[in-house]
Amino acid sequence: MLDRSLEAVTDVLATTPHVMFCVKSVGGEYLAANQAFADRADVAGPGEVVGRTAGDLFPAELAARYEAQDRAVIETGHMLTNELELITRPDRSVGWFLTSKSRWVDDAGDPAGVVSVSVDLRTPVDAAAPHARLAAAVDVARRRFAEPIEVADLAAAAEMTVAQLERTARRVLGLSPKQLVMRFRLEEGLRLLSTTDLPMVDVAHRCGYYDQSAFSRHFRKVVGSPPAAYRSAHRP
Repeated sequence: MLDRSLEAVTDVLATTPHVMFCVKSVGGEYLAANQAFADRADVAGPGEVVGRTAGDLFPAELAARYEAQDRAVIETGHMLTNELELITRPDRSVGWFLTSKSRWVDDAGDPAGVVSVSVDLRTPVDAAAPHARLAAAVDVARRRFAEPIEVADLAAAAEMTVAQLERTARRVLGLSPKQLVMRFRLEEGLRLLSTTDLPMVDVAHRCGYYDQSAFSRHFRKVVGSPPAAYRSAHRP
């Protein structure tokens, strides 16, 4: 049973669009969720989420990732803050989300579960960046993601300091400059894996990774499955 403070948060987020909210027990069962979360899980409503686990609702590789995040938050007490990740939507498309998780404790201070919020970054970065100088940085990141680009390069394109760019990008896009570059790299990886037969090492290099193993580690961390498995599942 949720305490009153969490019930209040659940009420506020019940119908908030593009924000997925849930509370999970230490054992991994969902105790509460909002409609946006139910939509993401491809069920009719929150009532069909409660009492189930990530493994019941999501593909195995994604569920394993969510559960590993939960365990780390519960065991360490350290928040997961604005983790950029890809999440499969009911229409089989993939979307970018920023996920934050916090440990929930009972009145005795013992871990009781996890509170999670995932913000859907469905707005294209071009539409989300009306600021002309920020748009210049986005354009450079899009064109040069395959190069060893630095945040300072993006800041120079935007005629900002690195600190100014960090603040502006997070406020307007919900992403750090490094996350923005990573987004473009992984989107190119998703495209190449699903539309070409290029060897994996070539895919890695075209996406800006110095070797195949670095690409594979990063891809699996964000997408939840190895590149080869993603290619097998998404090629016609």
